[in-house]
Amino acid sequence: MGRAASVDLLPLRDFLTRGLLTLLGLGWVTFAPAQDWFQGVCEYRVTAHSKLADISDSDIYKVLTIGDRQTVTIKAGNYRLSSRYAETFVLKDDHREYIKFPKIDTVFYLDFSSDTDRVTGIVRSKSVVMLDGQPCRGLTIETSKVSRQYLYSTALRTDPEDDRNNTLEQAGVYATETGGGLKVWVHTEYPYATEVDSCVRIVGKPVPDAVFRLPDLPISPLFGARRIFMPRFPGGDSAWRAFVASTADSRLADKVLKLPKGENEAWQTVVLEFTVAVDGAVSAVRVANPEEVDPRLAQEALRVMRLSPKWLPASFYGEKVRWTAQEAVGFERRATR
Repeated sequence: MGRAASVDLLPLRDFLTRGLLTLLGLGWVTFAPAQDWFQGVCEYRVTAHSKLADISDSDIYKVLTIGDRQTVTIKAGNYRLSSRYAETFVLKDDHREYIKFPKIDTVFYLDFSSDTDRVTGIVRSKSVVMLDGQPCRGLTIETSKVSRQYLYSTALRTDPEDDRNNTLEQAGVYATETGGGLKVWVHTEYPYATEVDSCVRIVGKPVPDAVFRLPDLPISPLFGARRIFMPRFPGGDSAWRAFVASTADSRLADKVLKLPKGENEAWQTVVLEFTVAVDGAVSAVRVANPEEVDPRLAQEALRVMRLSPKWLPASFYGEKVRWTAQEAVGFERRATR
């Protein structure tokens, strides 16, 4: 809690220094007749930045399955989140979140209880900032995997009971802590990326139930479907080993490796790290364990990789992305009889 307490006012300070007050002053909030709980549409501008040297921001949008804009439609505990890379339906009565990815003809679902990420800290800001006449407060929720900082409206709220049992992205914790306050600004820190969602428009209006109707497609559990693929050599591991055996200089190991006394074999494995582009091209190849291998073997492994055919790129839910990978090139010497 000590570290979290030190960032108590950061969401408010960052929000102000980014100049979002100007943005939010341009027709930010409009309303239909007053309702007990908010019903309507919130529009967000989304920025995502990669923390990985070889992964671009544009690929991070694909990994996070979100575009640079997101529209959230809200009614009585049901939500529809629409962006470039996913259409998400959060349905209260089903206790599920459904996700439709543009390039996959299946609707995947997550049960509300499926997120087991543990909350490690909560920081509540006592400060209030007025945004276009709307009072907002700050909240930080930290878990074992991510940290989220929020600015939320204290005047515009949904029923917190609707989300109380939803563990996905700690929705229940958020609802309890904020009383269902609408999210005005969210800053999420992932291990590999940063995402900021900034509300640019809120429209209170009646929402027809048909908005939350699922597409007429097969439904499958998300965790049971392999839809994330890392870069891989065409044909798999066996094909990679065959390629190395046919390409590497087999005589080099006999020249470089020394047989330990009393042993019949010796070996070294060069671990290569590299980047695979969306077209399968390999680049930025380096030796990950140079201190463990003979430099001559390291150079031979690099030569082998330069001769490699194109790889199959990584893909996240149907979207090809530039991603990093590791592969091993082994060298072995056996005693002659």
